[in-house]
Amino acid sequence: MSTPGLRGSVDAGPAGINGLRVLDLGTGLPTAVTVRLLAGAGAQVFRVDHPGREVFGQLYPALDWWNRGTRLVQAAEVAALLETVDVCLLGGEDHPDAVAALQLDAAELSHRHPRLVVLEIGGYVPGTPDTTPATDLLVQARTGFVFEQFNNRPVHIAFAPALYGSGLLGAMGVWAALLQRLRTGSGQLVRVSFQQALALFWQQIWLKAGQPDRDFDMFAPRDVRHLIFRCQDGDYVQLVLGVPGALGKVHRVLGIPGEVDPQDRGVPSLSRGVENYFADRGLLARYVARRRRPELIRALKDAGLAAEPVLPPGECFDDPQVVAAGLVERSAAGWEYGGNPINLGFTDPASSGRSTGEPDRVTDIGAAADAAETAPLAGIRIVDLGNWVAGPFASKLLADLGADVISVEPPAGLSNLTGIRNAWAANRGKRSIVVDLKSEDGQRTIRELVRTADAVHHNFRVGVAEGLGLGEDDLCRLRPDLVYLHTSAYGRSGPKAADSGFDMVMQALCGHEVRAGGEGNEPLWYRSPFIDYGAGALGAVGLLAGLYERAATGRAVTVHTSLLAAAVFLRGELARRPDGSVAGAPLLSRDLCGLHPAECLYQARDGWIAVAARGTTMRRRLGEALDIRLPADDAGWGPREQETIAAAVRPRSSGDVLAVLAAAGIWAVKCAEDAFIELLAGEANRQANLVITAPDGRYGHITGCFGPLISFSGWTPDPRGFRSAPLPDEHAAEILAELGLGSGPAAGLLNTTTPATSH
Repeated sequence: MSTPGLRGSVDAGPAGINGLRVLDLGTGLPTAVTVRLLAGAGAQVFRVDHPGREVFGQLYPALDWWNRGTRLVQAAEVAALLETVDVCLLGGEDHPDAVAALQLDAAELSHRHPRLVVLEIGGYVPGTPDTTPATDLLVQARTGFVFEQFNNRPVHIAFAPALYGSGLLGAMGVWAALLQRLRTGSGQLVRVSFQQALALFWQQIWLKAGQPDRDFDMFAPRDVRHLIFRCQDGDYVQLVLGVPGALGKVHRVLGIPGEVDPQDRGVPSLSRGVENYFADRGLLARYVARRRRPELIRALKDAGLAAEPVLPPGECFDDPQVVAAGLVERSAAGWEYGGNPINLGFTDPASSGRSTGEPDRVTDIGAAADAAETAPLAGIRIVDLGNWVAGPFASKLLADLGADVISVEPPAGLSNLTGIRNAWAANRGKRSIVVDLKSEDGQRTIRELVRTADAVHHNFRVGVAEGLGLGEDDLCRLRPDLVYLHTSAYGRSGPKAADSGFDMVMQALCGHEVRAGGEGNEPLWYRSPFIDYGAGALGAVGLLAGLYERAATGRAVTVHTSLLAAAVFLRGELARRPDGSVAGAPLLSRDLCGLHPAECLYQARDGWIAVAARGTTMRRRLGEALDIRLPADDAGWGPREQETIAAAVRPRSSGDVLAVLAAAGIWAVKCAEDAFIELLAGEANRQANLVITAPDGRYGHITGCFGPLISFSGWTPDPRGFRSAPLPDEHAAEILAELGLGSGPAAGLLNTTTPATSH
């Protein structure tokens, strides 16, 4: 693989990523996401051709485009391929009409092929006795996730968190296992699940502190509405108050008379009530309604504020920044798809004239990492210069897998304008040192720290790192084989490249809010910043791919992703036809219960159920089981059919309806109403370290937080080793001692810079 313009990039040699061979035996969107990320980095993929695989192509029109570089093979070739491939993917999404070509036992396959990395994607954490089919809606319902947006009713979270999240976790698990294989010579079985994937995107919601304070208890409540307003021209705009003084600037742009109440500076507060949690929505709405959207967005951006149009799915492909960032790909037939969300650039230090410096740390620590039960990333050091969520969350995910992550904090502290919980969730498991880059001691500290690092990452605005001497070339002179990750807001070039970015504006621009709002409704922002977490997950995938390439070939690797890339990627299954219409992007129903009447939430007499009648045969049986008339094929389904099913379910008990549906072979489950209990509790969850308790220097302890979201057959983490989020400068003495710089405090870093990506 090559990436033009990145430090003299060259194609990776066969020992690195381009030499990897992957066999895809999975089904549906999750394994397709993993394959897309592996192939996007340069791996060669083989996929078994079998009847039924086209079912998912109909559900997710972009899958054929994603798979365009894979080689189709027959089932008879699999046995021979298993002797030569590096990775085998199993499991994924359930559908009655798309059963995998080969039914292989993951553990047995791993045992028979000891160098093979086997990834299995399932519905629930390993050991869970639940047999609910693995579909996004059913797992959301079974875990209670559907009740996390509103207080008194469920909603189908529309961005497919279980599907995309398990694919992202799968890619992380594969890279981590491959990296460990370079040290040990052995593969292993890696397992991820839809249940763990939901936790990936909802990190902060269930946290509970032993000694909470007002800051800890402040987070977006259920029923919250963000700053989404209708303009004079009928179009919607998304505003963000993400920096100090933003509310006063918004008032000035909108022409709202009077001074901003000094007690109300745009900081979220429940004292204003849920409706006005972020600001006085009624006041802002009246003034926004007087302005046309294009003119208002220009005025807000001229004032240094973040704002974007709220667009339907697929329409962002026309946005000049999306195009400039390389996030639109076009087929020869004129169809358009989302582009690769992770950009990798490879450089051979010798060919660039740089000294190779000290021996490769990964190789040096290999002997220490050979022991059984060693964390996959043991011995890897990552220097984290990030702030908010999207940057720090990438290295937090690697800290969960055993990496030593050192958070370099400014004297003023990391930003927590969006709440302590988000900052805590994105920094758990790290060590902290405060460094002032403007001082001589600070400069010396950061240089020595980078020399010991395997990877460095930041999420500063484009150009800021270079101005501070933290650019790619600056740091690679200190460590020529460095893996360098930059997570930007909008990408490295284009008309918006220098703009600050926030989760909310990316949800708006890339169609998520329109889809979530449902047919005929106002757009809706989800109360967890899933774009931020998605960008962090992409950054983690990129870091792991870079660490693998570096360990295998000695090359330096530059990794780039962005909030914008994550937002496009998380709606990446859609495709836009040459005539401009969009395939694969249905909106939620008006009641927000589903994307199709046959896969939807329904209220019974004593609670809610989720029905997933997938395929023509199961949908025909649905009508027969409920004694109602439904379309004979997949055409003709709409609001009337949803109401027909709802009317049949409403007067009956959930137990009665579920028994009838089960007898007819129709997939359905009762909706749990408490995700904290259903998603987190249970022996299997504890054994898998899905939920952990971390001792905390400020709050005593934190419960309801998540451990590693990936299970490895070669490693069982010890919960006693899980760290909390560090206090500022908590580990300065030990870090400085490790660097040979003594044990005195290092003074502050970057107290005047603003990160590019939010939270």
